Amino acid sequence: MKVLTREIKKILLIYPNFITRSITDNITIPPLGLETIAACVLDLVDVKIIDAKVRNLTVRDILNEIAQYQPDIIGISCSFTIGINYSLKIAKEAKTQKNRIILGGWHPNFVPTELLQNNFVDIIVRGEGEITFREIIEGKEIEEIKGISYKKAGNIINNPDRPLITDLDTLPYPARQLREKGTHYQIFQLPVDAVESSRGCPYKCTFCNIHLFYRGKYRTKSAERVVNELKIIYNQKGRTNVLITDDNFTANMNRVEKICDLITKNGIKLDLMCQSRLDVIRKNPKIIEKMAEAGFWSFFVGIESFNQRSLDYINKKVQLRDIIQSIKILHQNSIVVVGSMLVGANLEEKREDTDVMIKIVKKIGIDFPIYSIMTPLPGTKFREILIDKGYLLSENWSQYNFTTAVNRLKYLSKPELEYLLFRAYYKGYFNRSWKNTIIRLIKKRGFSLILQTNVFKVLREGLDFLNNIRRIKDGLEDGSILKEDKTQTFQI
Repeated sequence: MKVLTREIKKILLIYPNFITRSITDNITIPPLGLETIAACVLDLVDVKIIDAKVRNLTVRDILNEIAQYQPDIIGISCSFTIGINYSLKIAKEAKTQKNRIILGGWHPNFVPTELLQNNFVDIIVRGEGEITFREIIEGKEIEEIKGISYKKAGNIINNPDRPLITDLDTLPYPARQLREKGTHYQIFQLPVDAVESSRGCPYKCTFCNIHLFYRGKYRTKSAERVVNELKIIYNQKGRTNVLITDDNFTANMNRVEKICDLITKNGIKLDLMCQSRLDVIRKNPKIIEKMAEAGFWSFFVGIESFNQRSLDYINKKVQLRDIIQSIKILHQNSIVVVGSMLVGANLEEKREDTDVMIKIVKKIGIDFPIYSIMTPLPGTKFREILIDKGYLLSENWSQYNFTTAVNRLKYLSKPELEYLLFRAYYKGYFNRSWKNTIIRLIKKRGFSLILQTNVFKVLREGLDFLNNIRRIKDGLEDGSILKEDKTQTFQI
């Protein structure tokens, strides 16, 4: 059986415009996953990518473009759990007798049977999609395609997993040429492009499903391949911001050092951002210096908690001293720290734990703290524990936005978890000094920060964010945040 009996000529790939009700709604990153899949089949078919998020498209807008393009296959990306219902809405409206609907990404990977219950979903791609998607387009018999789930004669069939790609250097460069003209990818109005240099994570935090998606494997592209892609961006755009999208860019610091050496050798002048663990920073201060010299100006670090018991509970494999010393090393190199912290990081967490977190964040000077409620994503050990304890309160995926509590803990209710989240945000952005952060920004970026930024949009979004924080303050004072029917009126 083939996916389609006729020849496949047109493919449409969609990145949905789902809303998280958080600060990340103001960030748009290029959909490298879809662009790489597109690059794998451009020699076979015509491909169009609709990035509904960066273009701020509605479902109706997307459907109009589908009607004009008339694709044979529609692939919808859904890596974020909160976006699955939005993706399904698009799929339902777009489905016809003539096309096939394929879903892929982290969330579908963990719940393929659930999603295939919908008669408008034809195939789920599990795991990496590049080779799988090409085999679908080539017309291979569906029973022979590894890494997919589908329906046959009313039954759901899960084909064997596809082996992970051994050599990531064999992947083509993302098809950036398919981006809609005039699109503006940005992080807080700073123009940004993106590069993937590795996949997976060698660690196994209990709240995270990344290592599960990649089956516990961590694979990298060669330093030469990574730097060549950076060089292409630099030659095309000049100095701009580039986000290394890896979940853990610094897992192999020898490779990081080689990348930095090649960036310097090739005269590449880019403003680079990455995600990193903290323990490797403490162990490799000299390489952090090289990173700063090579253009790295901002690190997103997963701190999660300042309670060692919580760190151990989530299997973070990091010590409190690693966190404190690593932040100090980053600041010594004028690197701006965006730190992620979790409210509710262990089953027995209490209000006092969040109070301690707020005080330490202020003391060590996290430049931009990002707070989330630890959320039981599908496939995670944390979710299994909550279900076993009877603490899971909601299976509505649309609530899994990291600011809405979908569970309770032993000592904290759903409203209390949300209250603590809002309180942390208020204390983290109002009750603090911005002096050192501003000095770091000026020292590291200077006037280029202003020249690259849409200042008016930054001011508008900043004022909106501060206004929401003010509303949080009012809710804290009058107690309305603790009322369960009020919590959803707040947006961070």
